[in-house]
Amino acid sequence: MNTLSGFNKFNILGPQMRSYFFSILLLSFSLISSAQNYDAKSNALGGCGLLQNNVWSNFTNQAGLSEINQFTIGAGTENSFGLKELSTHTAVFALPVNGGVFGLNVAYTGFDLYNESKIGLAFAKKLSDDFNVGIQVDYLGVYADGATDNHNNFTFEIGAQKRLMRELTLGAHIFNPIGVKLNEDENIPSIFKLGFRYDANEKVAIFTEGELESEQNAKLKLGLEYKIIKQLQLRAGFSANPPQNTFGLGYTLNNIQLDVAVKRHQLLGYSPQFSVSSAF
Repeated sequence: MNTLSGFNKFNILGPQMRSYFFSILLLSFSLISSAQNYDAKSNALGGCGLLQNNVWSNFTNQAGLSEINQFTIGAGTENSFGLKELSTHTAVFALPVNGGVFGLNVAYTGFDLYNESKIGLAFAKKLSDDFNVGIQVDYLGVYADGATDNHNNFTFEIGAQKRLMRELTLGAHIFNPIGVKLNEDENIPSIFKLGFRYDANEKVAIFTEGELESEQNAKLKLGLEYKIIKQLQLRAGFSANPPQNTFGLGYTLNNIQLDVAVKRHQLLGYSPQFSVSSAF
């Protein structure tokens, strides 16, 4: 199926047939949520998350957790293409300790007949004033109703951030570097990302990332953030392969950060997303 623009026609199907349709649809996407960005800020920026420094770095680049100095929690949800069966729900935590910052994250995608889950335990550390590193151990699981053997396995990911000059910062991240498989027949992709953040001034930040996934074409991402006022941020972005336009807003209220984003896939439609985090 090349387009979901005619989803309404599936309303004539019975509940069981619709459930199996959504199972097939989920399976048509890449296996496991892998190294996706689960926060509205990164997704509003075209998926650029390597150079974020907040609790959502649990998912985007664990090195960013090293900048956190307070216990922080967050939660989010994304409704892909307006379908509850494709919704993703997330929770994140960050705890500073002597010597670094621990992170914990959970993501769940799907519904009762088919779902994918990811649980990560991270640790990040500042090696110098301008160099951060992070590592995370992941549990990945796939459940399919009626399957004789539901699959799960462990892998890991590593990230780094390096400030090259006052305005320019480099980020790098690799997910599943040793090519762990879910089972003998199903691969977990290895994903390498490299990107830059350029702070043009106090109000404007420009992001760019390249992503290379095993057995897939390279992907380019671009993002722009403009601070309308200190508390309000306007964001837009674009990512290729597949082409998607993104936009969103962020609002800071004391220690609470609220973010919304919308992704537009040219064939599949719109995916709204919301995330919130708070430091204590």
